[in-house]
Amino acid sequence: MTPANAVTIEPFAAIAGDASAMAALDEIFFATSLTKTFKDASARAAFRERWLGRYLTVYPECCFVAVSTSGVPLGYICGSLQDPSQDPVFADQSHFAAFTALTARYPAQLHINLGDGVRGRGIGGRLIATYVDFATAAGAPGVHAISSRGARNLTFYAANGFPEVGSATMSGKELVFLGRKLG
Repeated sequence: MTPANAVTIEPFAAIAGDASAMAALDEIFFATSLTKTFKDASARAAFRERWLGRYLTVYPECCFVAVSTSGVPLGYICGSLQDPSQDPVFADQSHFAAFTALTARYPAQLHINLGDGVRGRGIGGRLIATYVDFATAAGAPGVHAISSRGARNLTFYAANGFPEVGSATMSGKELVFLGRKLG
């Protein structure tokens, strides 16, 4: 068991060149994803690129990693500061268009995942606090996350200052927009 005080929050740049750390990040990403099977390796790589890779490549300064004292990544938070409904990097993610009025008020976005063995120890809250401080210092007026109605992470977001501020139904699935004002 890794206690929260034995974990540091580092900029993504601290592990970007470390192949084993990157493999650990990918392991966390795929283990926490709801999608578990892929048609082939190309489909798996495209999925990773869509939901994690583009943040690490295009916005690496907006990514932070929870790292154990032995240097192993235990979780991460990635995002961007630009309004994703206006950012061509996210043009393939149609759900942002459903929330254009809200993304204008909460333009910074985040994507967070923790390995199973470290949940419930305050590490996720520390990642959120780090990202919120980063977005605030950058001048973002608000930050958001999008999840599904009934998802277990809604309680986590609420506990970290992200109330529901909107919802939309897409392809028969209700999406929840969680926003936190900054500054």
